[in-house]
Order: sequence, then C-alpha cells, then structure tokens
Amino acid sequence: MGTFLKKNWFIALVICIFTFISIYVIYDTNKGKLKGKTEGGEDVIYSVGDENVTSSQFYDELFESGGSDTVLTLFQKAVADASVETTDEMKEIASQQAESIISSYRSNYGSDYEKHLNADLASIGSPDLESYLITSQKISSLIGDYAKAHFDELKIRQISYILIQFEDPANASETPTADEQARMDAVDAAFAEGKEFAEVAAQFSEDSSTASNGGVLGVIDANTTSLDNAFLTKSLELAEGEISDWVYSSSFGYFRIMCTAATPETLEANNTDTDPYTSLINSYDNTLGNKAVWEKAQEIGIDYNGNEEIEKLITSAFAEKETEGE
Repeated sequence: MGTFLKKNWFIALVICIFTFISIYVIYDTNKGKLKGKTEGGEDVIYSVGDENVTSSQFYDELFESGGSDTVLTLFQKAVADASVETTDEMKEIASQQAESIISSYRSNYGSDYEKHLNADLASIGSPDLESYLITSQKISSLIGDYAKAHFDELKIRQISYILIQFEDPANASETPTADEQARMDAVDAAFAEGKEFAEVAAQFSEDSSTASNGGVLGVIDANTTSLDNAFLTKSLELAEGEISDWVYSSSFGYFRIMCTAATPETLEANNTDTDPYTSLINSYDNTLGNKAVWEKAQEIGIDYNGNEEIEKLITSAFAEKETEGE
C-alpha cells in the first residue's frame, strides 16, 4: 500500500523492457536434424495454431546458452502472435515506448547510443525495437485475459483503505492507546455522518502515499504476497461495497478497508481510463504469465511435429515455472 505495504518488486524502467521477453529469433546450424512439416523449404520445429517456428529460427549457439528458457521464449512469442492481433493502438504504444528507450540510450551513451542499442537488440535477436515492444504487449494482453477469465478463482478485488498509525511502534498492541482510539473514533464518526469512504480517507488516513487519492490501493488478488498478511486476508474476504471493521496490523497500525470492486463488471466500470488487469499483473501478481500462455496454447492447439526433445523442454519449463509460481 503505497510506500507502507507494497514491496517494490516491479519497477517500470524503460530499459528493463528488454528483460520482458528475451531472445525470440534464433538460427539453427543443425538444420535438417529436426524432422516434420516444412514451411518455405525449411523444417518446422513446432507449431502453435497457425504460427510455425522453423529451423531457421533455431541457432545452436543461443539455444545452448539459453537452454529451455530459449525454447520457452520462442513458444511464448508463437502463442502471442497466433492469438493476439496487432492493433494500431499497440503500434502507437510501441512507438512511444521506443522513443523513451532511445532517449534513455542517448542520455546514457551520447552520440554512440545507436551502437549500444543495436548491440542490445542483436543480443535478444530482435529484428527491430518496435516489433519487440509489440510482442511484449501481446503477452501482457494474454495475461490480462487470463486474469479476467479466472476472476473468481483469483479472488480479484479493488481495494481502498484508511490507516491509523501506532502512537509508538515500539510498543504496538492490538489494544489501541487513548490517542490511537481517539483518531480511530474520528474516522468512525465521519462514517456515521454519512461521508463517503474516499472523503474520509483523504481527511483522516495517515498513509500519505494513498490519502490524497481517497485511499485507493489498487487491484489485488489471492496471489498477492507483497501486502501485510492481516490486511490481505481481510481484503479478500470483503464483498463489493463492504467496509471492514478495524483490522490490526502489527507492522503498520489499524486499518479500515473497503472493497470497491469484486466483479469484472464493476472493476472495469471503475477503471475506464486504465486496464485494471494490467494494473494487477504489473503491481501485485507476477505469477500468471506462464499459466496464461500455456492455457492459450492448449486452446489454439500445439503441434510439436514429432519432436519429443522440444516437447519435453517446453512442457518441463512450464511445469517447473508454474510449480515455482514464477
């Protein structure tokens, strides 16, 4: 929650965009070893829907250095390209992101920036920066769609809160001091007067990182691990529109929590200018990527063309990452 509960595991630096997909265009020096159907005169290693990965995309040096992660990355790209259409909006966003990245390279490397940018693009096998960024958007779209489809299972909630901090954190107790109780009573009195939650939060919440926007935390789910456990447990229990009683957190103080959305319809109505599912996966749940890609791949169909080694690498990589919650 703002600077109080949220651990900053996600840092949206433009340069870090390069770590989102990793290598996805690979060339094979062992062409001919993989048997199956062909495309353009080349052996097809595997197919996802109508998207084929050919032997000209399988370069041994990068495959050996990347191992199963390289296969997984190729697989992710194939699934994204087969299932998500490239839109004008994606192109516009990619163009804007590319400008930011180029600006950062200019700041870091001066007139030599193009050499460094091209070297980094080559290292990830990207034909060009904007197509790379479009693919990252497609994968984000897949994950967002997965979150929406599994809304109830994930217990997705949009949450706001009011925090009353401890008078003396070194002597924190579930029983409020007189001073703490007086501040909590002021919050309760405001609700008794019929004031809206956002208004009360703006007036009384002692978390300066969220008070100014009416106490809004954001969109969380059952996979969220970066929040205080007592806070998270109560948040996931709340029905839409429900306000909790005071929740004691040994780390922060006393919370009153409101669930402002517990259905896809309300969540989307509350966030007409932003994608709430993107907000979820960018801020509080980084566990859904492989699950989303794998589910979509099974939906549109996977054909390994008899290549048991590639099939084993892909299924093992996904099974391992799902087990680890990565």
